[in-house]
Amino acid sequence: MTLIPLRQRLALVCLSAVLSAPVANAASEYIDGVAPGGTYRYGIHELKWGKDTNGNRLMDPGEVQRKEKGKWVELEKKDFGITVNRRRSGMYLPNAYIYRRTPTRDLMLYIDFPEDWKASDKRPAMLWFFGGAWSVGNPSHFKPVSEYFAKRGVVGICVDYRIGRVDGNDRNDYRGALDGKTAIRWVRKNAAKLGIDPDRIMAGGDSAGGHIPVATQIPTLNDPDDDLTISGKLAALLMQNPYVVRISEESWVFQMDFKTLPPVWISYGLNDKAAYNDKPGNRREERNGASFIAELEKAGIPLRTYLREGQGHGFCSGPHLDPSTRDIDDFLQECRLLPPAEAELPDKMTGAARGRHMQAALAGKVKRAEPEILEFPTKPDKSEVEERNTP
Repeated sequence: MTLIPLRQRLALVCLSAVLSAPVANAASEYIDGVAPGGTYRYGIHELKWGKDTNGNRLMDPGEVQRKEKGKWVELEKKDFGITVNRRRSGMYLPNAYIYRRTPTRDLMLYIDFPEDWKASDKRPAMLWFFGGAWSVGNPSHFKPVSEYFAKRGVVGICVDYRIGRVDGNDRNDYRGALDGKTAIRWVRKNAAKLGIDPDRIMAGGDSAGGHIPVATQIPTLNDPDDDLTISGKLAALLMQNPYVVRISEESWVFQMDFKTLPPVWISYGLNDKAAYNDKPGNRREERNGASFIAELEKAGIPLRTYLREGQGHGFCSGPHLDPSTRDIDDFLQECRLLPPAEAELPDKMTGAARGRHMQAALAGKVKRAEPEILEFPTKPDKSEVEERNTP
């Protein structure tokens, strides 16, 4: 039996998905890129759009079926958002790039370039990872923050990664951290094409997405296909209520040498019983956010904490979206990772940017994004190495 290398197998999976997709001309007039009666795959899900019952050119609840055990059954409303709306959102986020190919789907990241950006620049970059208990969530979540920092001259990057409800459950939910480290390496490998300074790549996120940046800094946490000559180190960690409990034997944030970490900005609501409070009986008894901050303080690294009384989990995505983002900005200026603002800072932030691209899509004002492919940060094939070393 001939063994096919992993990268070739993934390429075949992606090619198969393309060949089995509906004909583009038949589906192009529909917002979801699928014609009525057409089928598509999203992650581990095989879905079919029955018919457009109201003529609005997009899939609605009650119109979609999912294949289960070889039979088509109606897609439950609770699963509509993660299988239909989430896919649709990613199709219309601009400046999409494929940074990794997996057996379930291509993983994208979405870039916000500053207005005066050019490829010859050497700008700081920020990768943002959404939260959702490693199971749900949407890369558009950090669009307001990414756009804010793009106005400050930063290349903002909203990253998608594998999650349980789309890609199936993993035994330790550590795929997200592996994907995160690959994304960092992708940005560094393509920095010259993206106008990015490879020494000023930062990353942040909230909840499970706040856990991902710090987990990527575990030296031994690497995807086996990654080119390990490309550094995964970050210039700063920007974490909103990161969920850092010990998930499994492979998840050892608390076993890290915190003295090796870059500057850290970290926030918690003091009423956050899920991610901050260590007190027994408050849902969990593992060491969590309070212990994490104590370890960071002992490490003696540049550190700013944003702790707020009366706030719970995720407060930086809601009432503190604007002040927490500006506090990150101030901290990064203090660390000399961002220059002082030369002009007036952007207006007060709201969460409106998260859905703006879909409003434009539904109004017919924008086209579906065409993802670009640059260089993947994977190990070269043996044949490539041999060819490169041939005199």
